Amino acid sequence: MRVSLLGPFRVEGGSGEVVLGAAKERSQLAALALSPGLVVGTDALIDALWGGAPPASARKTLQTYVSNIRRALGSDVVATEASGYVLRVAVDDVDVGRFRRLVREGDDALRKGSTPRAREKLGEAVVLWRGDPFAGVGSHTGLAAEAVRLREEYLTALEARLAADLAAGCHAELVGELEALVREHPFRERLWGHLIVALYGSGRQADALAAYQRARRLLRDELGLEPGGELRRLEQAVLGQDLSLDGLSHDRASTGPEPPLLRSPVRYAVGRDGVHVAYQIVGDGPIDVLAIPGFVSHLDMWWDAPTDRLVRRLASFSRLILFDKRGMGLSDRPANIDVEQWVEDSRSVLDAAGSQQAVILGISAGASTAMLFAAGHPERTRALILYGGSARFLNGDGYDLGFDRAVVESFISEWEANWGTDFGISLLAPSRANDPIALEYWARCQTTSASPSAAAAFLRALAEIDVRHALPTITAPTLIVHAARDQNVPVEAARLSRDLIPGATLVELDSDIHLIWLSDVIDDITNEIETFIAQTV
Repeated sequence: MRVSLLGPFRVEGGSGEVVLGAAKERSQLAALALSPGLVVGTDALIDALWGGAPPASARKTLQTYVSNIRRALGSDVVATEASGYVLRVAVDDVDVGRFRRLVREGDDALRKGSTPRAREKLGEAVVLWRGDPFAGVGSHTGLAAEAVRLREEYLTALEARLAADLAAGCHAELVGELEALVREHPFRERLWGHLIVALYGSGRQADALAAYQRARRLLRDELGLEPGGELRRLEQAVLGQDLSLDGLSHDRASTGPEPPLLRSPVRYAVGRDGVHVAYQIVGDGPIDVLAIPGFVSHLDMWWDAPTDRLVRRLASFSRLILFDKRGMGLSDRPANIDVEQWVEDSRSVLDAAGSQQAVILGISAGASTAMLFAAGHPERTRALILYGGSARFLNGDGYDLGFDRAVVESFISEWEANWGTDFGISLLAPSRANDPIALEYWARCQTTSASPSAAAAFLRALAEIDVRHALPTITAPTLIVHAARDQNVPVEAARLSRDLIPGATLVELDSDIHLIWLSDVIDDITNEIETFIAQTV
């Protein structure tokens, strides 16, 4: 049996197409087909069929749908387990499974420099799409969020296929396709970057610069934003007639001696509770580095930051694994989040990336997650690096370096009301509070990372963290880097972590900027990290 979800819903058996009469039955089979061979819990299936408003008879109705599906497809196709149901088909019998396998193979080929194989695999992946996912299943079901996720996977795979085509020198052939794509997806900056490279590689330098200006006007007029770091770098490369742009996708181009840098399409790790966590891999060095992000998080932040030298330096000597914790960016937003779940997300991403052991880099609010991970998973922690973090957020219980709960709650409420503005930057980056580039970037970080309510939920979960008990059990070599004049997390909090973690080293830098993406000592930070990894690992 074969199931097609990437377009109109379709099921084919040994004797041809099988038609399921009820939309809810199609929805249930689609939800099972997303995890072929695995148990899908009853609650997850109910959510897929009815969303957040299931009827009182949902469980009994679910059993009826299973019976109808078995009658149509065969009694052994759907197995009943204690906690749910299993669709007994191979991963490749579902087009979503084939799509994801082909994307992985194409991405691996591109990273290894095998451009023809990358073009072949990514091209096969993209043509599996026949339209909007789940067309023909029940409308207004819980599958809507999964459809959004799949469309994002498709677009990142399409961008990767275009990158492979550009790497093969197919500039002129791609201009028409890219012009159509930027009209259809006007806010995807990577597509604009591909168009600029395609025009430049076709000998159309003036048109390439005009494309940049079109993108800039659109982003500024529609979103009030300036282009991110990637597009700005491309404009400078075209102005300087940088020959390294020829044959290279924009994320491989450089304006200096930087080595080519490839980032994988966005992928998803699935936690034990079914939550999807978006991740990306950059570089192919011999050491894995897992970066656990802080409060606001979106994978594109790494590329659009004024200080994006950080990711480029890290990826120059490692295989850098980036991800969005649940509740932020491209990952799911479950109802409840806490630090234990963020630790689980970190483990899930390492598993999905095929990493047995990694250097764990915890940034800002991600530092406490990194500490807890290193304490609970010593066998998977090669070394621990913390920037701008602390073991506890609130005052009390013998800790006087944090904030009062009432002050924190008031701050969260005010931030929620002013989400997407320059609110908070005077605390997080005082010396850049009047810098228009920093202000624009900070607003972009917020709006691309989360909704106001999701951000508030994240901050409330952060306020409950206290991992001091775990610090003395950490055995991995540990480096702590902290801005000495940080007003958000005082340097005394870093000193306490140093004293509690056996053998930890603390480096205090002359800065008042908590946000690593806006840091005025980013080169010092990356130098300390690279030196520590070289000496320790």
